[in-house]
Amino acid sequence: MRIRTALPIAAAISCLASFRSTDPDTSALVERGRYLVNDVAMCVQCHSPRDESGVLIESKLLTGAPMPVRSPFTGQLWATKAPRLRGLNFLDESQAINLLCNGIAHRGNPPDPPMPPFRMTQDDARAVYAYLKSLR
Repeated sequence: MRIRTALPIAAAISCLASFRSTDPDTSALVERGRYLVNDVAMCVQCHSPRDESGVLIESKLLTGAPMPVRSPFTGQLWATKAPRLRGLNFLDESQAINLLCNGIAHRGNPPDPPMPPFRMTQDDARAVYAYLKSLR
């Protein structure tokens, strides 16, 4: 008797879990984040590896990469590698929003150039966070 009731409950839980991931509000938020990351902030340009011709490797977008450009200023601190953003496993939501809205990294200071000091709105920062978290 327990098996008969457990299966429908498990099916219902599975259905609810998949329904939540296709929630129109969440889908719209993730899509807005995709647009901001790829077409506005252009994160893919530094945070994605390139092939020997300098073309972004589509299958590895946002997986981190060596910085594709050097500092134009002698002696200026400059990041040598852009971290992996896919899955955004090193920042929680509040840290990501602080970085994107206030330009302050999780260690309490601005990130190294050439990372720009973004001043996004809270809504845009949440969308970027939702998109990056959705990537695996």
